[in-house]
Amino acid sequence: MEPGNTPLVELRNLAPAGTRLFAKLEWHNPTGSIKDRPAWWMFHDAKKNGLLPDGKPVIEATSGNTGIGLSRVALLNKHPAHICLPSRASEARRQLMRAYGAELIIVEGGPNDAIAHAKELVAAGEGHMCYQYGNPANPAAHEFGTTVEIARDWPLEAPPDHLVASYGTGGTLTGCGRGMRREYPNIAVHSVEEILADPISGMRSQDDPFQPPVADLSLVSERWEISNAQAVEKVREIMTAEGHFVGTSSGAIIHAAQEVLSRHGGVAVTLLPDAGWKYLSGDPWL
Repeated sequence: MEPGNTPLVELRNLAPAGTRLFAKLEWHNPTGSIKDRPAWWMFHDAKKNGLLPDGKPVIEATSGNTGIGLSRVALLNKHPAHICLPSRASEARRQLMRAYGAELIIVEGGPNDAIAHAKELVAAGEGHMCYQYGNPANPAAHEFGTTVEIARDWPLEAPPDHLVASYGTGGTLTGCGRGMRREYPNIAVHSVEEILADPISGMRSQDDPFQPPVADLSLVSERWEISNAQAVEKVREIMTAEGHFVGTSSGAIIHAAQEVLSRHGGVAVTLLPDAGWKYLSGDPWL
């Protein structure tokens, strides 16, 4: 089963008065997150280009969801998966990767430390690194997949005014930004980011010294920095208002989308990367 074709729904109870808000529910992908899309594209792109001969290990640095998606694809294609995780990755995500047969390497620190360790494994000849932060197949999954679905399923005659997308690896923001600008040339692209000293799982800040090579930040019309506390509080509001139990990055995205619509008006579309069940081991909102 390939990822994609997730529902595009209207969040009527979360849109400020006089505006409309739509979202792709990405936890409907096979392992429950938006990262199934680039995981599938990166793996099969590597196979097509001869970078992953049969049985060669797949290596990746991830905060969790890409590792889960790659673990699944590797298992289905009989490749070992070696996943480098920052120590803050949730226990639920670790368990899912192990369930898919991955070998986990827990790295003290954050995502940048996991990236450095994965590169050391590649240099030692331990396998092929998909490297979501620098792999063009990551944004391509969204440019030629996710945004094609949005345009196909868009329910209004008028185009969306705003794309609100999180900044993590740069794949979603860049790929969706390019694809949506092609479909809707006048759309504004809003980047939702963590505050550098206040991390949110799966998100990044433009203030971080490391900027993913795949990120095209020239697409961004406006930046929105969201605190972890704001994201968690918004998770509660989304559950109460719409009944969707989402992850913290989705909370940050909806917080930013509401700010965008309050300030600019119009119609916004966004993507909710995953559900909250992958974070239950941390109990941040119970």
